[in-house]
This record gives sequence, C-alpha cells and structure tokens, in this order.
Amino acid sequence: MSEAVHSKLSEANEIHESAGRGHRIAPVAAAIIAVLAALGTLFSHHRSIMVLTAKNGAILKQAQASDRFNSYESKRIRYQLIQALLDAGLPQDPGTRARFVKAAENLDAASLETQNEARELERRSMELENQAEELLQSYETLEIGTTFCEVAIVIVSLSALARRQWIFLTVGAALSGTGLVFLVVGFFQAH
Repeated sequence: MSEAVHSKLSEANEIHESAGRGHRIAPVAAAIIAVLAALGTLFSHHRSIMVLTAKNGAILKQAQASDRFNSYESKRIRYQLIQALLDAGLPQDPGTRARFVKAAENLDAASLETQNEARELERRSMELENQAEELLQSYETLEIGTTFCEVAIVIVSLSALARRQWIFLTVGAALSGTGLVFLVVGFFQAH
C-alpha cells in the first residue's frame, strides 16, 4: 500500500510540476502576444487617420480644381465675348480697339494658365485618392493581423486552464505567428 501511495504522490507531483511550468509559459506568451496586438492596434489606428487625412486632402484638391475650372470657364467666356466684338468690328476707335485686343490676349493667356492650375490640382487630387487607397489596404491588413493576435491571446490563455496545454499553446503560437506576418506586411504595405 505504501508503494502505491508513494507512486501516486510521485505522479501527482510530476503533474503539478509540469502544470506549474505550463502556467508560467502561458502568461508570458499571452503578454507577448498582447503587446503585438497593441502595436497592431496602434498602427492600424494611425493608418486610419492617415486614410482620412488623404481622403480629405483629395476632396479639398478636387474642390480647388473645380474652382479653378470655373475661373477658366469664366475667363474663356469673357475672351470669346471680346473676340466676338472685335470680329464684328464694333470698337471702331483705334485706341479702344487696341485695348480690346490687349484685354483679349491677357484673358487668353490667363485662362490657359488657370486651366493648367486646375489640371495640376486635379492630378494632385488623384494622387491623394490613390494614396488613401494604399493606406486603406494597409489598415485592413493591420486589422487582420491584430485580430489573429487577439484570438491567439484567448487560445493561449485557455492553455492555462486546460489539461492539454501544449495543444492550446501550439495553436496560439501559430495564430500569433500568422498575425505577426500580417502586421509586418501591413506596416510595410503603405511605405
């Protein structure tokens, strides 16, 4: 009887020691994965702000381009009116005619310059729109990585309660590794 009791006590002691080692691994692993998840959250929030900033910039540049196109149209209409008057021969006085010709030339040059400004603003708006799209993809990738890490925290935490700790720890490590890959890809995706 003494041998059986001694054997059971020895077996219980081994189980207790292995459980104690597992209990130390799980919290450390969960803490490390939690730091990864926190970094993923930080970077994804930063990317979402960058997306909004780029989108707002694109909208602003598009509005400015629209204003410049309207100014271009206005100048072209005035140019065409003066040109029509000149073609009709209405200003008969040579001095007045010369002022009309000069005004038409100035409006023609100014309208082309305004049109170029509008096109440049429109081009910049498209650049910001493309930048926002890249940043949005980076944001989404970072969010996926963060989600993998958060699920890994739960799985690793369950390992502290389970009898088969290594199964949970292995699954948690695989999930956190996958999350880490997504976090790294997402971080460099928009750079």
